[in-house]
Amino acid sequence: MEKDESIAITTGAMIDEAAPDEALKQLRNLKNHHHWDPNLPEDVVNELDEALNTTDEKTRISVAQELIDNSPYPEVRAAVPNIDEGGAVNTIRAWVIGLVFATIGSALNMLFSMRQPYIVIPSYIAQVAAYPVGRAWEKIMPNKTFRVFGKEFGLNPGPFTKKEHAIVVIMANATFGGGAAYATDVLLAQRAFYGQRFGWGFEILMCISTQMLGFGMAGFFTRFLVQPAAMIWPSTLINTALFSALHDRSLPDPSKVSGWKIGRYRMFLYAMIGSFVWYWFPGFIAPFLSVFAWVTWIKPNNVIINQLFGGATGLSLIPMTFDWTQVSGFNFSPLIAPWYAMANTMIGMVLFFWIVTPAIHYSGLFYFKYLPISDSSSYDNTANTYNVSKILTPEFTFDAVKYKEYSPLFLSTTFMLAYGLSFASIVAVVVHTGLFHGVDIWARFRRVGKEEEDVHGRLMSNYKTVPIWWYLALFLVMMAI
Repeated sequence: MEKDESIAITTGAMIDEAAPDEALKQLRNLKNHHHWDPNLPEDVVNELDEALNTTDEKTRISVAQELIDNSPYPEVRAAVPNIDEGGAVNTIRAWVIGLVFATIGSALNMLFSMRQPYIVIPSYIAQVAAYPVGRAWEKIMPNKTFRVFGKEFGLNPGPFTKKEHAIVVIMANATFGGGAAYATDVLLAQRAFYGQRFGWGFEILMCISTQMLGFGMAGFFTRFLVQPAAMIWPSTLINTALFSALHDRSLPDPSKVSGWKIGRYRMFLYAMIGSFVWYWFPGFIAPFLSVFAWVTWIKPNNVIINQLFGGATGLSLIPMTFDWTQVSGFNFSPLIAPWYAMANTMIGMVLFFWIVTPAIHYSGLFYFKYLPISDSSSYDNTANTYNVSKILTPEFTFDAVKYKEYSPLFLSTTFMLAYGLSFASIVAVVVHTGLFHGVDIWARFRRVGKEEEDVHGRLMSNYKTVPIWWYLALFLVMMAI
């Protein structure tokens, strides 16, 4: 008898009240697995310690049920259900909608990657747009069935489910979740600065191979970076919360949400409509709202004031904007990352770009005072845009003799500093990870395959996993290409 996919299934991990020793064992395992977990809230740690040290068996069992049959992280509990809600998954509808949005999203990201400021179309856009399309398919398309390779498929399998919606979002994440493919920067540089065109075959293979190379590596490290309960990805929680907002139309209990009576779907619609209406002002009607450098209005011809307070080619010491694309253009939405990540970014920005940059620029080091304090262009010794073609051989390789005859390369102060910090951050990440998380990483590496599954891991164990060798084969093939 086939399993009815429309029926929700539970975790199957309820603690037996008649087995207090089992509750104690589960709590000890939970404590050991999250011993080095920086994301576990302090109140959960205290509750766990109290349950382990108490002699009240009912309290211990109650805490065990609360922490084991749901996520110990409040942000995960709020965004991810602890039951499998069932529903159709592998449908023609999901594949068609997913492929269409993957294509459109990739094209839009490629187009907007050349905009200033850089705009990324994330998977959230596909998630929002795919919902009405899926519902329209549900209402309009006929319920016809057909066979492909001996398997029967329905053109309209019924209600548009969360799982179908998730398939669409997964496709979007895999194709354009982080913006345009990184390899397109290389292709743009080849065309714009070097006049190189190696044909569509080379360009397509270059994009596919670099993207799928990362996909293969990600699949291989899933057991380290995804499966453990402590591996919380804030951007993914936005996806799961949005699924609930779109598919769950139930109203909240005002007594539990400070009197809030509006449902999540209606709140989402209000926010979306408000954002759409407002963007016309900084985007088209009043562009000065986008970079609101009001200090430069006092003395618009003063170079020092424009360098320090300007928004486009200055340091923006009083950063003000009414344009969300300016806020989220490069570091993505600050509403997604934890506060300490944003605080770390803020500290680095103040230290290196508000303090170090002016000190370097006005000291006269490397002829910086003859160049803009902040821009992304490169210059020659006459302060004109660097002509890269003058230092290349006919085979487009570097010619040291031509370089000496033409000019050294000069960069703006922030551009130079950004390059140096980019290389330094690579080493810093490795060293920081080793010093602060090395013990935890080694402990988890030794426990691979032995860790106690959390509630969501137990739910996923009902389904077949993708074999590791698939990812390894994909990685090797893309490496060869």
